[in-house]
Amino acid sequence: MLLLNQNAIAACNPKDIVKNVEHNYYQYPVDCHIEFGKLRSVEEERKKQVEHLNESIRLKDLAIDTANKRIELWQNTTYKVEDRLIRLERNNDKIKWIYFGLGIFVMGAATYGASRLK
Repeated sequence: MLLLNQNAIAACNPKDIVKNVEHNYYQYPVDCHIEFGKLRSVEEERKKQVEHLNESIRLKDLAIDTANKRIELWQNTTYKVEDRLIRLERNNDKIKWIYFGLGIFVMGAATYGASRLK
């Protein structure tokens, strides 16, 4: 694009540009018109390229957003699972004490029952 722009400017020799004072406009040589016409035809391709690049950037941003959402979901799931494990460990400690107490109660009941058998 830059190279074509320079070619178009180089084709327009300032000495060949004629100023029409009566109608207040400049008359450019044919080579200058041809080079700027080439530049104009490339402009459509450049617009398409810019559209494709913008679409690529949009898709990249969408992919990053999706990845961030996945990370947040994974973190939330991890925190929930960790909380459940902590609650299970606490409950296991409580259950162990309940089983210990029940064991003492059963031993006391068995001892009492055995003493009543005489």
